Amino acid sequence: MNVAIFNSHTLLASHYETELEIIYDHQEKGDHVVQLICESDLPACDINPFYHPEACERCISKRKNGYAALNKKPEIKRFFYLTEEDKLRIKQVPKAFANVAELKKLKVDNYEIGYSVASSIISYFRDPNPTLDPKWVERYIIGCLGVYFSMINYLKENSTEIVYVFNGRLSHTKAVLQACKSVHVKCILHERGNSMPFYSLFENTSIHDLKNTQRLIIENWEKADPSERIERATQWFQTRIGGKMENWFSFLENQTFELPENWDVSKKNILICNSSEDEFASLNDEWKNHLYANQTDGILKIINDTKDIKNIHIYLRIHPHLAKVDNHDLRILLAIKSPHLTIIPANSLISTYNLISHASQVITFGSTIGMEATFMEKPSILAGKSFYHNLGGTYEPETHQELIELLRKELQPKPKEIALMFAFFFGTFGVRFKHYSPEDFGIGRFRGNYITSENSVKYKIIKAVFENKVFPKFSEWLRIRKREKLIQRFLP
Repeated sequence: MNVAIFNSHTLLASHYETELEIIYDHQEKGDHVVQLICESDLPACDINPFYHPEACERCISKRKNGYAALNKKPEIKRFFYLTEEDKLRIKQVPKAFANVAELKKLKVDNYEIGYSVASSIISYFRDPNPTLDPKWVERYIIGCLGVYFSMINYLKENSTEIVYVFNGRLSHTKAVLQACKSVHVKCILHERGNSMPFYSLFENTSIHDLKNTQRLIIENWEKADPSERIERATQWFQTRIGGKMENWFSFLENQTFELPENWDVSKKNILICNSSEDEFASLNDEWKNHLYANQTDGILKIINDTKDIKNIHIYLRIHPHLAKVDNHDLRILLAIKSPHLTIIPANSLISTYNLISHASQVITFGSTIGMEATFMEKPSILAGKSFYHNLGGTYEPETHQELIELLRKELQPKPKEIALMFAFFFGTFGVRFKHYSPEDFGIGRFRGNYITSENSVKYKIIKAVFENKVFPKFSEWLRIRKREKLIQRFLP
């Protein structure tokens, strides 16, 4: 079998090690593996968005060092292969956009390039509506189209049964996925799994494919042993409630089980838990909120239209993930003033789960808190889209007015089994690493070796030239000149 792996997010924790795991397993089966690489070819990427040559060198160095941990080095090919016709098409594609919403509409063939570029930029800024730097957007678009057309050309000329790539949501990785679809070659996307010892594989789609992941949630539950699935799902919730998340950084450690000073048990206490808006804004239209323009819009309307409901108090819990984020939407939320509202900031040590256990109802916009509330036998209202949307574990109003009416009522919790079904999937999905041993979220050994970048003589020279603190303006001029020359390779 001929297998190709598009190398991208090498410097992100565990993703290159996952790539090495895949390469090693295919080589053990006797398959021919080609690694398609970038040799400082992209004018902007998620690892190096502003094209600093020394960052490229670190990426290349780590990739090369990984080969020593394999029994056999894969065949190495640069991904870049554009025809003059491809370059002309790249030149003709619009590259100036007034805002993110306009950018998201850009498509080339069936490739939603606008969404993929927006996804990378939103993730970088942690802001769902960042101010767009026209030149930066242009560089991303040029690079993405370069990857898209190059991959199509490669697959047309090289017999390939499977292509592997990371994630499939971000700029260049989505380009690879769409190129594979356009020439009908199987594309498998790798991502983190249910916890650090696991990675996941999704065929011809990503984990963010809402309908596909919902299908997997249901299928995995139905196929599993009834007693085992309940035990595993319950453990997943208990682990999270205990603040020991295994597949990501935990934002729950050291939280206290105290309630806000103004908590009044005689009132109907509504808990709103927001989440990172950028996590949803960077996905496609399938994830578009049908109730509100965004979470901030929803929260403002809910607070405004509940002010006349007697005996109600709203507690807005800002997600701990946002503790170091400063963007327009978050500033709006923190500035809300209302006598029936208490804001619990992101850096508060008050336990979210203790708030849930004492709340009358819980409102979320798609975070896992929605299912955790159902597990804790609390009425959970979903005011957006999520993997658990339409599964039956939450109240899902069709309009804002319906949501307000739900807040007036005494609701019963939805079936706990739905929460268990959700938890079982996210607590078990993925493939256990055989050759990579994570020691913490950001570090681990592949076949006994730490795969790192070398602080080589070449790296030191590149850094001295392009990041010279004595002559910073000259270094900046050299870097930009190098980047502009690189861009010309993509154009006629």
